[in-house]
Amino acid sequence: MIRYVEELADKIGPRGSTTRAERNAAKYLTEVLEPVADEVSMQSFRSVPTFSWAYGLYYFLMVVAAALIPVLPVIAALLALGNSLAYLFESHTFEAYTKLLPKDKSQNVIAKKSNPSEEGERLPRIILVAHYDSSRSGLNFHPKLVPGFRQSFIILNACIAAILVLALGAGIAGLFGLRLPAFYGYLALPFALYVLFSVLLLIHREIWGVHVPGGNDNASGVAVMLDSFMHLAQDLPTGAEVWAVATGCEEAGTVGMLRFLEEYGEAIEDDYIINLDNLGIGYVKYITGEGMFYAMPADRDLILAAAACARENPELDIGPYVYKALTTDATPALARGYKVMSIMAFDANGILPNWHWPTDKARYVNPENLATASTLVQSMARQIWHI
Repeated sequence: MIRYVEELADKIGPRGSTTRAERNAAKYLTEVLEPVADEVSMQSFRSVPTFSWAYGLYYFLMVVAAALIPVLPVIAALLALGNSLAYLFESHTFEAYTKLLPKDKSQNVIAKKSNPSEEGERLPRIILVAHYDSSRSGLNFHPKLVPGFRQSFIILNACIAAILVLALGAGIAGLFGLRLPAFYGYLALPFALYVLFSVLLLIHREIWGVHVPGGNDNASGVAVMLDSFMHLAQDLPTGAEVWAVATGCEEAGTVGMLRFLEEYGEAIEDDYIINLDNLGIGYVKYITGEGMFYAMPADRDLILAAAACARENPELDIGPYVYKALTTDATPALARGYKVMSIMAFDANGILPNWHWPTDKARYVNPENLATASTLVQSMARQIWHI
């Protein structure tokens, strides 16, 4: 499996969303999958190249709303409310401002292998998902700052909520002709300064950040997906079907997964999705819940299958984990009610090593981690198929 990681992270290199390198990676994955699969297709779509501009706009408009409270309170309230609602939708992978931003070409690679039953009986599909693009670095992803990433996110959203509440209070007072204390209009400014700092971080990321090699995030997940797909494809039970879906533009806001669900969602609503992400370093975990604001529970059947594998193979040291840092390709599926669960790996402190940083190179990926994750995936699939 390590050769897949080296090919993606070293030979092809950084694979930023919508870039030529991302397209080269898609061609490579197609070539790897074609000899094994019954069918390999390329799903083309258009995507924003980064999440920075959309979220930068959300944060900037909250700063504007805070500045308008003393002079135009009703407009400040309407702006803060509308922007906050759009932000909540976007954070749960329902696109809002991203629909308005410039886009470029990207693609998903979809491979399928089936063993049809003569009687027409069909077992649930197993859909293995892993994104193959890599992120741009940013100051908030510096290895020394990553342990506080979640806390920073909570503080940021607390500031946004404070601005919203203060703007709504001023707006309601303005509508009813009520006079508020003179200092009220400036209460939101400290919160606005923190939000403005987040805007500047995103601008810095886009100007001075670099696309990283993505050895762990997520060449490791792709390697596990390819290996698991190949092993399952060699010995499919009658009526079973397995898909490998390599998504583009996950780092731009799970766009590839969104486009996949738009096209195939109705056909796979009764099937099982296993998302593979950041699996090369640390301790392999099955994710029982994930989400940026609250943990959406993973599918019960997949959790039970993973737990059974962990019990039967204690030497693998697999365990449960709740992930609440950023979105993964499982997030849009969870938000829309699909049967999905992620498998990831974390260090002893629950951190993703080399996350979105130039040190995310192939040489730091542990082949034993990949083997553990592939064993887990194959065990889960065969349990779902009851074999």
